[in-house]
Amino acid sequence: MTDEEYLSKISKVEIYCEILLGILRYTNVKTYPTEEEQVKQLTKKLKFQNLYDFDLYRACIDQMEDAQYAINEFIENGLYVKENRQGEMYLRLYGVLNACYLQVGVMTDLVRLFNFQNQKEIREELKKLNAIELRNKIASHSTSYLDENKNFSYYKVAQSSLDKKADRILIVGKNENEANYINLYNYVTEFTKTIELYLEQIIDKELYSRTFKKEAFEWMKFRHDYIKNCS
Repeated sequence: MTDEEYLSKISKVEIYCEILLGILRYTNVKTYPTEEEQVKQLTKKLKFQNLYDFDLYRACIDQMEDAQYAINEFIENGLYVKENRQGEMYLRLYGVLNACYLQVGVMTDLVRLFNFQNQKEIREELKKLNAIELRNKIASHSTSYLDENKNFSYYKVAQSSLDKKADRILIVGKNENEANYINLYNYVTEFTKTIELYLEQIIDKELYSRTFKKEAFEWMKFRHDYIKNCS
């Protein structure tokens, strides 16, 4: 299997994660006699603030990728695979929404690690995405939801509205006018496009401002070029 064939089988987010891992793995650091000295130099090279940030960075990559597997599964198969089972539908509904929420946490850490100037604005944008607002309404604070004005409400999912496509789920709130049909597929797709946008900004900022060995740089750039050509 060629590199291009391999990349065609995975999501953009997964490819971005490979590049992020490459930046960590291929950052040139001399060998030092102690692990502490090695970590200090790696932290300095990556321009991180804390000695544990390189380990946090690796955890961010793993978490972003793991959550994306759950999102990919929903995009491919919806709320169930073969049979219309309520238990599986709820697992997938709550699972994909919380996978999105996990990626928000990861992105918050990544923009801090790479010292983005507009970190607060990015956090606010991510929190206001439909998938995250829906997660807070039905998969986290469903009986104790507070909106941005601190108004109390509660929400529930109309069980009869759940189906494989998840394109017309009825969400019912405390007030009569708080009943809406939502398209979960569209919400998750919108969310992923936003995550891809910020991952692109990180890669564009970090990949080309550092010095790597030629072979390592070409490996990462090939993946970045593949994403751009597929856009």
